Amino acid sequence: MATSQNDKVSPTKHVMISYQWDSQKRMIKLRDKLKEAGYNIWMDINHMGHSTPGDIAAGDTLACMADAVENADAILMCVSKRYQDSKSCKKEAEYAFQKDKVIIPLKVEENFQPTGWLGLLMGTALYYQAHSDEMLDKTFSDVLKELGDKGKMAKQEKWLPVQRGGSKALQCPICLLPFKNPKMLPCMHRFCEECLVPLAPTGTKYISCPLCRKESSVPKGDVRQFPTDFHLKELVEEEASKQQLSGGEVEFSCTCCEMGKQSRVVAKCQDCKHYICDSGLSAHKSDEKLCQHKLLLFDVAKGENTETKQKPTAKAEKPEIKLNMETEWWGLFDAMYDDDHSINLLRFWIQCYNGESQWQDMMVNHYLSCLDELKTQGNDQETLAKRQQQIATVFKQAGQYDKAIELIEKALDLEVKELGGRPERLGDLYFLISDVYSERLNSIALARNVDPDMVQQYIKHARNCLNLRRKAKGDDQKFKLASILRSLSHALRNWIDYGGDKTLSAQDAKTESMKHIEEAIKLFTKLKAKGNVAKCIMTKSSLLEAGSEEKEKLLRKALEMCDEVYGEVSRLSGMLLWCMYVLFHTRKDFYEAYKWLEKCSQVRTKVHTFTYCFCNEVYGEVSRLSGMLLWCMYVLFHTRKDFYEAYKWLEKCSQVRTKLYGEHHLHSQMVYTELNRSIYREIARKTKEAEQKS
Repeated sequence: MATSQNDKVSPTKHVMISYQWDSQKRMIKLRDKLKEAGYNIWMDINHMGHSTPGDIAAGDTLACMADAVENADAILMCVSKRYQDSKSCKKEAEYAFQKDKVIIPLKVEENFQPTGWLGLLMGTALYYQAHSDEMLDKTFSDVLKELGDKGKMAKQEKWLPVQRGGSKALQCPICLLPFKNPKMLPCMHRFCEECLVPLAPTGTKYISCPLCRKESSVPKGDVRQFPTDFHLKELVEEEASKQQLSGGEVEFSCTCCEMGKQSRVVAKCQDCKHYICDSGLSAHKSDEKLCQHKLLLFDVAKGENTETKQKPTAKAEKPEIKLNMETEWWGLFDAMYDDDHSINLLRFWIQCYNGESQWQDMMVNHYLSCLDELKTQGNDQETLAKRQQQIATVFKQAGQYDKAIELIEKALDLEVKELGGRPERLGDLYFLISDVYSERLNSIALARNVDPDMVQQYIKHARNCLNLRRKAKGDDQKFKLASILRSLSHALRNWIDYGGDKTLSAQDAKTESMKHIEEAIKLFTKLKAKGNVAKCIMTKSSLLEAGSEEKEKLLRKALEMCDEVYGEVSRLSGMLLWCMYVLFHTRKDFYEAYKWLEKCSQVRTKVHTFTYCFCNEVYGEVSRLSGMLLWCMYVLFHTRKDFYEAYKWLEKCSQVRTKLYGEHHLHSQMVYTELNRSIYREIARKTKEAEQKS
């Protein structure tokens, strides 16, 4: 039986699906069909987190199960031999029987006959066959009849399968309803704010993403502090408007007058985001400034909507677009900035220049001018230092590494000379600059041109950060300490590959790296951050002798933890499977190496293809993430020696990165270097000839 962390179940009555995880895929299909039919469904994967059982107290799990049973109008009990053998399923079923709940049994295993406790509990109850998708479809109408109104949603709650371009991109993956105030986690997955709150009550320090299971620290212990995806929120509102016009059940109230719900909404202003009634529409048409706004007119009688730009009155002139740097620009920045992924902010600049490569230069020049403006206007040094760090972070996210480093060094200088050199602030700045060097180093390493000076800078800043982080206290600081230990160990690993020098030999670097990674493993283990422990174990294995038994043992342990936390298909599992392939290839055990390479290929294909498609839906075809994913797809097919397929992905990557960064940027040059390989030059020639003939 699936288990999870202590989450409060909504008191709203629901239909509960009780099942054993072997039948999960079919139960998800059943859940979706029931939601479309208007039922409020409780299923563990939607209403419980995804932490591993080892991280959860047994009492917490029982409390979640008890709440789910107690608030159920009916329980669909999906029985099988594995369900009967499961201790968790037994507790759940017996508690439902004790509470005299309506139990509707579904057989998810053909020819299964309940015995023992399950046979006694079921008695002579009528079973509905659901051992295959076909049988589930056949019996679904009978299940609906037996359910009746039990667990039905109220009319305003009815689930509407909001889709965009044939996908469910506008639905929350937890509640499967249109997003409400979508919050974006550092892994870039979005969820309704109200869906995240039960997964991490106030004061929770870490949250595991319900989709990819990546662990992230919760800002200020409150999931409401995660950044809101305003672009996605707007898309949901627009889709809701269309559903209202096409006969949907979504209702709006006027948001710009005192009448509120008593007034009939006739339009939505695309600029001020208000739903407006007749009086509000008149005001928009007569006001000198409001008349410039774009309106979405609701012609309810015809069931149509028209998007129009109002014609200005004779007196009105088109207002000059001029933003005040002190207020409007920083307000816009704060609304879209995020420490990990400022996707909305970068998309804003890309759209300003229609995706042309100069958007980065214009963005850099603009924000540097904004910082100069802060200085000349006499703002306090604290504000300036904060803005320097934020802008440097955005530059890093946009791949402008040199500008980011230059700005962080200014922030460090300001902190030391003017603000007292506070350890926590210095630690954050040193971590940021070491992170920039890490990203830049990874890019160069892919281009096969490692710069030893850059590795030394990376190590220097990481050591500075480590020294400062050791002085800080609290679990949040412990997580940061463990993170910089892992980062420093990785930096020293790069120095080992370089071969070391007189200042730091390869052997000394290896000893220091091993010491740091072992400390990081201990800290992450205490914090119960299993995903990070698995990553650290992988780093530790890279320090051991190639092909050794100890290395194999560590990699297998990391794989086991990775599967437990993230599942069999994840980015980390793909990396670990590759390490296993290299290990057996080094031993010249080619049959075993082939098995691991096959597994790695399957996992990476699923991960990269899914992520690339999801990325295109959310961010569009031209984004920093899509460039990274296209590169990963190229590497995948190049490794398989499927050079024609690899060439296709490399071409796409070239187009995206050139548009993003321009021809002379490091990321673009890296792609051009690969395209210049003889094999790809030959494929390009043949492709061109074929196009000319056709």
